[in-house]
This record gives sequence, C-alpha cells and structure tokens, in this order.
Amino acid sequence: MARWPFEHSKTNQEVISFFIISRCINAPKAEHRKAVWNLIRKRAHKGTVPITVEVKQPREALQYIYCIEKRPLRLILPAAMLRMQGAFVYGPGHPFVMALQHGPEKLEEFYSGFTPRNIAEMYAIPLSNKAGEDLPPWELPWLLRLARTAPKGERGLTVDDGVSFYGPATGKKVSLEYERLQKTALSIKTKGYQPDRYGDIEGHFMTDGQNVCFFVRGGKHRAAALAFLGHEKIPVRLRRSWPLVIDARSARDWPLVAEGKIDADLAVDILQAYLRGKDG
Repeated sequence: MARWPFEHSKTNQEVISFFIISRCINAPKAEHRKAVWNLIRKRAHKGTVPITVEVKQPREALQYIYCIEKRPLRLILPAAMLRMQGAFVYGPGHPFVMALQHGPEKLEEFYSGFTPRNIAEMYAIPLSNKAGEDLPPWELPWLLRLARTAPKGERGLTVDDGVSFYGPATGKKVSLEYERLQKTALSIKTKGYQPDRYGDIEGHFMTDGQNVCFFVRGGKHRAAALAFLGHEKIPVRLRRSWPLVIDARSARDWPLVAEGKIDADLAVDILQAYLRGKDG
C-alpha cells in the first residue's frame, strides 16, 4: 500500500479572473475556447504544490480515484502503465518513440501501415457479426458525449489530413506530428520536464478488477518524449472532467452498450486490448 505524503502547510491558489472566463465563453472558435480552458486549468493550479505519490504496483493506483483533497494529486506511474488511444504502450515500439529514435520515416510507415477501417480492426478483434464491429476506429464505447464525431484537425489541418493514433495521414500531418515530437523531446532534454509550468499529462485509469493501465487523454507527445528519453516513471494527473476509471465489470452501463450500439462482450474486448497493451 502506498503512503500518502501529506503536508499540512497552507497553499495559495491563483484566482481566475472574470476576464479570462468571459473570453473562454465568448471565444469564436471551439479550438480557441479549448485553448483558453487549458490556460484556466493551468492557472488554477499555478502556485499550488501537488500531493505527489509514487505508485509502484498498478493495482495500488486505483485507491487514488477516491482522493478528495483540494490540492491537486500527481501520481508517478511506471511508464509501462501508460496507453495512447489504440492501446499503444509508451515503450520502444510506440510509433512516436520509434519516430524520435529513427526519424520521420518511421512515422510515415506507421500511418501508411496501420489503417483500420473500423473499431474491430483498430484493436485486432476478429469479426463475428457482433453489434458495433463497424463503428469508426476512433470511437470509445465507454464515453458519453453529445456529438460522436471524428477528432478534429489541429493547427490548421482538417480531419481529412488524418488523426494522430492511426492512418492514413497526409504528409502535412506526418510533418506536424514529427515536429511536435522533436520540439517536445528537445525541450525536456535541455530544460527538464516541468509539469508545474506547462501542465501535467492527464487521463484516466482502466481496469478489469485485476489489471490496471492509464489512458493518456492529454499529453501524448510529452509521454512519448519522456519514454524516448528513458524515463521509467512518468508523472500524471487524473483529468477530473472525465471518468476517473473505466471498469470492465460495469460494461453494460457504458453508453454505447446501454444504447445497443455495441455488444457488451466486444466492448470489454476493446478494454482488454488496452490492459494487454500494444508495443508497436
């Protein structure tokens, strides 16, 4: 059982101004609103010393979803626990780590060689006429969201240029991803990893009651850079606006399962793919 390193000293939280909030609400584009909300989240924690806990065994991580402390909680997880969407383990075979190690050609190979047409192909699940096998590759059966649309393009690109975790992708998309990876790795190598300044890698846990992994929802380039640079332990934070844990034992309550859009067994198979992990 991990120990809680509580400190009783008082900390000051920066007050978020009405001006910033109003800018967020009235921002003309969704990408602008997202950027401002990210700024708000970072400013809210600026100057606040997190409670930092090192998790040595995956199973002991789940106790921290019940934390009710006002101070933010930062967990130091084994790098092998982290997953990018698609169930990719942040290790030597991760497509981003491979690109940093061997160059942009490896990223091109990934996007041209991994082009799933549906969610079953995304997780290498054999077709067996189950409901939901034809859902798009980016879909996740345990999330409730009003608009079920493909991930939007970033930095001037469109969805037609591709997404970060499977192909195909245009040359512009490959260049963008590789540039981000290089800049992130260089910054961490020269300046150190500074989550207090730039924000934490965020996500949620996944479990079947025995095995546990951490789904990276924000910070996939930072996680890849840390893995590339040889970090065996990676600091993360639970994203409070998302479910804190996805549990296979509650699969029948997952939104797409409850709506009949995907078979419960297929949905659990997808979660199990994350728990197993895919190294390349």
